[in-house]
Amino acid sequence: MAPEDGSAPPPRKVRSACRRCRQKRVKCDGGIPACSNCARAKVPCIDVHTGNNDLSIPRDFAVRCCARIKWLEQNLATLCPDFDLSQGPKVNASFMETLNLPQDRLDTRDVAPIYRGGVSELPSQDEILGDAATNKRPLSVMESDADSPLSAKARSVAIDLGMLSLQSDSRQKHYLGSSSGLLFAKLMGLDNEIRPEQGASQARRLTPQRMSTEIYRPLYDQLRQELPSPEEACLLLEVYFQNVHVDQPFLHPASLINAYHALYLCAQAGYNDLIDRNGWIDAVEAFRYNGRIDIAAGCNITPISIATAVFHVFMIFSLSATILTRKKNYDFSPARFHRMAISTASETFSNISVTSLQAILLLAVQSLIEPAAVNLWTLTHIAMSHCIDLGLHREPSESDMPSGARAILRFIFSTVYSLDRSVATIQGRPLGIRDETFDIRPPEESDIAEVMSLAGSDLVIKLPMPQILALSVARFRLDRHISEIKLLLYHLPTRNQSFVWPTNLPEIQTRIKSELDHWLLSVQRIVPDDDATDEESLDLQIQKMRHEQLYHSAISLLFQPSQMFPSPSQEALKLCYQSCSKRLQIYDAVSNQDMLYYNWRNIHGIFSSGATIVYCAWASRDLKRTLPFAKLLRDLRTCSNHLSIGSQWWPSVRSGKESFEMMIDLIIKYFSDIQLQIQDLPPPTQRQRWPISSRTEDSQLPPSYTSVSGMEEYPSEHGSAQEQQRQAQSVQNNQSQIFAILNDPQPSFENMDMSAPGHGLHDFDMPTIEDAMESFMAEYLHEDWGWDPFSSSTGTFDNQGTGPL
Repeated sequence: MAPEDGSAPPPRKVRSACRRCRQKRVKCDGGIPACSNCARAKVPCIDVHTGNNDLSIPRDFAVRCCARIKWLEQNLATLCPDFDLSQGPKVNASFMETLNLPQDRLDTRDVAPIYRGGVSELPSQDEILGDAATNKRPLSVMESDADSPLSAKARSVAIDLGMLSLQSDSRQKHYLGSSSGLLFAKLMGLDNEIRPEQGASQARRLTPQRMSTEIYRPLYDQLRQELPSPEEACLLLEVYFQNVHVDQPFLHPASLINAYHALYLCAQAGYNDLIDRNGWIDAVEAFRYNGRIDIAAGCNITPISIATAVFHVFMIFSLSATILTRKKNYDFSPARFHRMAISTASETFSNISVTSLQAILLLAVQSLIEPAAVNLWTLTHIAMSHCIDLGLHREPSESDMPSGARAILRFIFSTVYSLDRSVATIQGRPLGIRDETFDIRPPEESDIAEVMSLAGSDLVIKLPMPQILALSVARFRLDRHISEIKLLLYHLPTRNQSFVWPTNLPEIQTRIKSELDHWLLSVQRIVPDDDATDEESLDLQIQKMRHEQLYHSAISLLFQPSQMFPSPSQEALKLCYQSCSKRLQIYDAVSNQDMLYYNWRNIHGIFSSGATIVYCAWASRDLKRTLPFAKLLRDLRTCSNHLSIGSQWWPSVRSGKESFEMMIDLIIKYFSDIQLQIQDLPPPTQRQRWPISSRTEDSQLPPSYTSVSGMEEYPSEHGSAQEQQRQAQSVQNNQSQIFAILNDPQPSFENMDMSAPGHGLHDFDMPTIEDAMESFMAEYLHEDWGWDPFSSSTGTFDNQGTGPL
């Protein structure tokens, strides 16, 4: 029941009792500067920090500080009467008078008045303790509450609702959208009073967690033993930037080098008691991380804790050592670096921050390059939830942070977004966040210079070319098309009438295909500088080929069987076959240059390309008539060979490879039988034709699509004719070293009737190709064309890799 008028308000709920009340197991009223129990006993009232039980906070600390300031002001006025106290920072201490009052009965005008002087008049400590015991409000507050207008009460309701949505009793602040209770506060212009600034939540933890000295001391001792020398660090960092950073640019190179310098100094100097809140000794000068630095009490403070810096640096060393081990360089142990990084995981993941988000992405990268006891799907969604909590999905204003820091945040969110699209596509699962729920713009080429500068670094590290980072920016644009394809073609039927799906899907397919063609054209226009070395030019060309592989992956996703097109047209199957064949050619060409890394996504791309080729060759009548047998055989064997190599590090690939090779044997037997029957036909009916790479493929591509040494190229829409000729010649010269063309004529199957008796596999003593195909697809598709044959690989923890490296 509601209390009658004039009755005392119900006591507020106390979230945390003081230490003395906890020990005596009595009810604590939460009074400030002391609860009633401690005030009667005349003992200090000590609070226990909600996030760290080892940290004690006296409840009268603020009161005593204000009394100290008042005492200093009085003495200063006596010693120096001419000193103007009104020129200093404004401090509001009037709320001390009403700290012990129920919050819902306070008038806002009594909470935040404006003063021109230094500190307002404070009651004595005895008076405050007495008020704490009686828990009554001053008469002035009661009168002002009675006279408060309706707008003030609505203001209080808005603030309360906003704080409730914000989970104000938690030590972590989060991003809130328009559908939360904060909307009411925004409508009344009060959101700035209850919502933290976006930049502050990204730069530092709101409630810093201090590690005990028992943890810091062994951490410094381990650093002295495990931290590599500067020469070794240069090698490991360069391997990371050249192999991982080009695909996942979520770390700031200059910040990583600053962190290594600081850790090296800590390892040399050793632990001492003069450490700051983030665990850095006083000998370490504060440095920027992610383009920002914290400021407290007018002093610069390093925004990353030493534990998180250890996690970042040693995880990078572990990833680099794994890559070197795969290249037969056994100078570094990935497991040793990984153990050092994991030893700081509890502190690293104790809060939601940009640095902890980067640590999660490092774990995700590890699960991409080797089997690990982490679930990539789960890590991706945790990373996306961190982005939303931190507000990284919203475009920051220019006044919030420096341009370099904004560019880093854009790369971080785009990396998480790209990882989500990739994993959702590979595993055939829903997207983590819809495109209409964020407005942060993707990185642009102008942001590359902001995040790739190493000014003032003592370490000699070769960073990737700006053009390679420009390709990463281009890949982020491709992910928008993947989102549209997944949303429109791979959604399940729903009875919800609010979703109105388009009906002109074939036209949408054509439009998306055209946009993908123009995206590939923009990739081909990225050329190296005139002074680039041959090695840099080759690296750029390999990266462009990898992006062309992504283009063909998107084409396959667009035209392969889906929920909206369970039975694609003959033309769609041809496009799927051509794209998958081209993907295998690119994988093989990159492997011939010893630049193909058998990570999870590449292994899946190889397997899915081979499986799609098998399906298209079986399901398409046109391909059965026109597909050269030698080309089909080459594609299938290429896929099988690369799966054999990849199975050295991914044991789950072996079972898939066995089933795939069984299908290869059936397909070869099937087409070999057809070829023998063609040879038995009269000579006039036998026809010779060039390989599909010179006629059939080009006929199925857009009019602007031509073949240059096995690679596709588009004419430039902008620029002079000489520039177009120079780019085309450059592409042709580089690609001529990598691709080979099949010029031998092959027999055609155009005059064969595949439905005629004796022309199928039923004449052989083995399962029919239809039964085998259904069994093969049922094993991996699971009625979803986003199959994942490697999901079981995340069940075994193996930091050192499996099989020979």
